[in-house]
Amino acid sequence: MRSTFLSLLSLSVFAYAAVPSGTTSASAPPSSTPTKTSTCSFPPEQLFDQSIDHSVTSDKATFSQRVQVNNTHYKPGGPLFILQGDESSDMLCSEQFEFARWAPEFGAALMVIEHRYFGKSQPFGNNSYTNENLRFLTLDNVMSDTVAVVDWWRTNVTNGNGKNSPVIVFGGSYGGSLATFLRINHPDTFFGAVASAGPVRAFLPVTDDPDRFNRYGLVSQYWLDHAPEAAAKVRDGFKQLQEMVDAGNSTEIAQAIAVCDPPKKEERDAFLRDMAGIFGLLLQANTQYIAPLFNITGFPFDVIANRTLTAPSPLAAVNETINAFCLSSITTKGCFDWSLQCGDSIGVQETPFAYLKCSYFNFDQGDVAPGTIFAPTAPYDSTSSCQQTFNITPPTRTELVAKYHFDEATIRNTTRVIYSQGGVDPVRGIAPDQSWFEIAPTDPNAPRYVYADYATHTQDLAISFSGNDDPSLLRVRDQEKNIIKGWLRSANGTLNY
Repeated sequence: MRSTFLSLLSLSVFAYAAVPSGTTSASAPPSSTPTKTSTCSFPPEQLFDQSIDHSVTSDKATFSQRVQVNNTHYKPGGPLFILQGDESSDMLCSEQFEFARWAPEFGAALMVIEHRYFGKSQPFGNNSYTNENLRFLTLDNVMSDTVAVVDWWRTNVTNGNGKNSPVIVFGGSYGGSLATFLRINHPDTFFGAVASAGPVRAFLPVTDDPDRFNRYGLVSQYWLDHAPEAAAKVRDGFKQLQEMVDAGNSTEIAQAIAVCDPPKKEERDAFLRDMAGIFGLLLQANTQYIAPLFNITGFPFDVIANRTLTAPSPLAAVNETINAFCLSSITTKGCFDWSLQCGDSIGVQETPFAYLKCSYFNFDQGDVAPGTIFAPTAPYDSTSSCQQTFNITPPTRTELVAKYHFDEATIRNTTRVIYSQGGVDPVRGIAPDQSWFEIAPTDPNAPRYVYADYATHTQDLAISFSGNDDPSLLRVRDQEKNIIKGWLRSANGTLNY
């Protein structure tokens, strides 16, 4: 259940460094003996000899990349459903996702690929996170990894029976963006994609982009709509935090909230933005079946809003959300790292994720506009931090779009992609917008926007453990399945789904 919870937020758990495999061809099959770990129940993971640098044409050095392949229900010519890995510190498993339930009906094979530099898929083992070795963490290499594994599956795993199998890639959050990029940039490999809550807007620089305010604006509005009195206390608490950091009162801040390192005066905007970010992440995790991770029974937002309402002071009101979401870190260390927004508590592998956000995925979760329940912040720009930490200058959105083509016009015109959003999820403010798509397309292959009113972040992808998911979420999952059926019937009229 913990890994599925992480699929809603960042898709990760525990870090581990694997030993690189040597210098064999990237097209070589995974090791003949699957390596079982504690992550996936069935089937176990395998290790794929993956190229460290796909731009090199000879003498390719490789590393061991984890994949999970399940051909239990596969029928020759049936689809391959592949989950694109993301920033998770542990590998996700196909049995944790809704498409696993569809496999018998579709005659589908299932696959999960772990993202390079995350989990056990470490190109240089324990030395993977030096700046010199991180340079192979590029979007081109990430996409080529998945293409290489699909090519291997078609030829080796299916004994050639998968040559004509349509491949549909699924991904959530950052993985949802990758699913979009794969479909757009490698259309010959990926027949379709399901991109859940994948950011494609608010890439830096965003100082003149109103989208940068969307995420925190949506979080604030949710509090105001569903718990206005509690929201007023949160607003007062953030005002006090702002006054403390503006005055340089680090001691008072440490006494008020359990930060490991109180912010310096010059860190004001980053601190206030990241405090608001914790509120956003809790909202993204607003489901009953993951509530026990916060020591909560019920919907996390409802419980925290009630606690906030009865908190004895505004700062105590802010602490209710922090203490719940950062429970793991506070319990373990007695404090939390505000600069990570408690990402270390929820399984984000921070170093490679920070690097790729500087290298090619430099989206910004947002600035806080005046008028929200949070403290307003100045425009965010990661350039200086990226240069100091990794000695790289982030590309602009214009440069990235020119190379990888995830602009609105291309997204509108790329067939067979489902863009799914949850009404409770504030990330929808920086994902593809509903206005980009036809309301009732007549072409079954047209890109589609689907929306579940009461779903959280990427919840449509995760399999239901509680059995009582909101009807809007159940409808979206069924809608996604039927849209994919339409794609496959359109491509091959003989299929009977």
